[in-house]
Amino acid sequence: MRPRPLPRELRARAFDVRAADRAGVSRERLRRRDLVRPTRSLRWHRARPPIGIDRIRAFRPVLLPRQFISHTSAAVLWELPVPIAHRDGPVHVTSRLPAAQPRRTGVVGHRVEASRAAVRDRWGLPASALATAWVECGSLLSLDDLVVLGDAIVTAARCRTTIDDLRAALEQRGRCRGARRLRAALALVRSGAASPQETRARLAVLRAGLPEPELQVEIRDDRGRFVARVDMAFPRQRVVVEYEGDHHRTDQHQWATDVRRHREVGRLGWVVLRWTKSDLDDHLGETLAQLRDLLRERA
Repeated sequence: MRPRPLPRELRARAFDVRAADRAGVSRERLRRRDLVRPTRSLRWHRARPPIGIDRIRAFRPVLLPRQFISHTSAAVLWELPVPIAHRDGPVHVTSRLPAAQPRRTGVVGHRVEASRAAVRDRWGLPASALATAWVECGSLLSLDDLVVLGDAIVTAARCRTTIDDLRAALEQRGRCRGARRLRAALALVRSGAASPQETRARLAVLRAGLPEPELQVEIRDDRGRFVARVDMAFPRQRVVVEYEGDHHRTDQHQWATDVRRHREVGRLGWVVLRWTKSDLDDHLGETLAQLRDLLRERA
């Protein structure tokens, strides 16, 4: 027998048992297989699972006083880049001492001294502040993923967080899991990376022993008039590196803008290298060799 349709207000969102009670949904209906039970007392429809921010927000009813969203789950709430396994994995919830560590299916529980917790409201949920969330991720993410996350935090104007803020949060946390990796990542974090792949491109350049490129460089003509802003550049050699995601190809307006911009930059004597995901994933050696030769020729 097909299950009875849910009330309209519950069909397209996650809900808790209390919301189901108010809508007149029986407990027997909540046990039907078309509903997913991510954790005790929560449900959502199997055909319409919440994703990203909405999935984290679904856990609001199960948060107790002195608990907040933390670690990579807080990064998702702040709309920051984390690996997909962490975006779709268990939700991280931290309790401020002396509250007990959360223990429930679908949740990874943590505890922290109240003096070390920095909590902000995000999408109606208490969540770790940006710099604190970055430090929390030190025990979960790789070095490169921490640099990607750090670059995003200090670059996005909406985050209002600096490299000094990251450093202060790390110093305040003191001894913690991943501290050595966090210190190494902090030395590599830069403001100006517009995407995770731009960060990974910069790290590849550094690890090849090449000079560090400048980020978000303004190029002007001989009269000082603005011509373009580019992702990465080596101004002394007049070499530009642009990472082009797939939207540069599929968006006709973006494609036309890129062509005009690169033409103007080339007219001023700059060489533009256009890198794609394939250049970094499948042909990295050749890509870096070309850059090395070009920098040598134009030194």
